[in-house]
Amino acid sequence: MLYSFEYRKLGKFTYHILAEAVTIKAYLLKWIMCEWEVDHSEAPEEHWTVEWMNALPNMEFALEILRLDDIHPHADLMSVEDFQTSLKERADEREEGMLRGVSIEPLLVNRNGLELMDGYTRYIVLKRHQQKEVYAYVGSV
Repeated sequence: MLYSFEYRKLGKFTYHILAEAVTIKAYLLKWIMCEWEVDHSEAPEEHWTVEWMNALPNMEFALEILRLDDIHPHADLMSVEDFQTSLKERADEREEGMLRGVSIEPLLVNRNGLELMDGYTRYIVLKRHQQKEVYAYVGSV
């Protein structure tokens, strides 16, 4: 399946987005699920990955603009020192491209608690640049 992305600027950054709920879900089930399966095979003790993999197929999605300060990273994930180190390195690498106009995809957020499920590197860069609002695929069960 080919995806017809739309490009929209919000704040300092350009996003490539999908607007239709059914397309968002198909995209996430194909690409994000694969990413999480790899994450789980590399770190099976990280329970949040399994929680997210179980929740994703049951969610319905909408593209929304959210206040960045309302989004909450998973506390257990953020307490992992190796993840913090890796996240900073990835954000440092990604930041220049984002500032030069390389498009990013919306964050993936669970409506229940506005928990950040995917997009931690983008989240950090957006925070660094004090973005007030961001595009997010918001999932609800």
